[in-house]
Amino acid sequence: MNGAERSVYWAPPRGGTRGPIWLLARIVFTLTLLPVARFRVAGRRRIPREGGVLVVANHLADLDPVFVGMACIPRRAQYIALAKHFTRWPLATALFGLGAFPVRPGGTDTRALRYAREQLAAGRLVVIFPEGGPSWGAELGEFREGMGVLGLAEDVRVVPAAIWGAHRVFRGWRPVGRGPVLVAFGHPVPVPTEGTRRERAAELTRRTQEAVRALLEPMVRASP
Repeated sequence: MNGAERSVYWAPPRGGTRGPIWLLARIVFTLTLLPVARFRVAGRRRIPREGGVLVVANHLADLDPVFVGMACIPRRAQYIALAKHFTRWPLATALFGLGAFPVRPGGTDTRALRYAREQLAAGRLVVIFPEGGPSWGAELGEFREGMGVLGLAEDVRVVPAAIWGAHRVFRGWRPVGRGPVLVAFGHPVPVPTEGTRRERAAELTRRTQEAVRALLEPMVRASP
């Protein structure tokens, strides 16, 4: 284990989130962030109300997890986030409380994937941004295949989502403008049933990327 690995904290709560932290954040974001962003949600009813759900979204800006998570309410969202955000104990504790958990870039992080599968199997909702990092624009990057592997888990529904406008509101936590910020959800993506597991994961990744693109493109065209 190298130094970078030792510096990443791993302490997710048993229930996926810590109620007091999650509720406080929801109140703060609702009163402060969402009015500034002129936040809107489309297609929320397409999220199954029960069972394991993998929400797959484009990654536009740093605060995408906040906006997508708020769009998933009343369900509590968990997030796969880059490990670099979990190297300091206070921030890591807050992120774990909000439902985030770390994944190391550049390869297959088996611990993060295993934990995500456990949360999905427990009937929870997990958000993933398979591009890896923010694009800060309309171009959709390639989705990583780990998304498809998670989507093949038993009894999991894969719901595509697109976000637009967040890049015009905040850079990190620095305000740079006003919204609107729109999050749109699509219908669950059909899971392939033919081929090897790897082939099915790759096909599910491709289908989901196209579903996200189909949601994102009209949002971009309609923006000023």
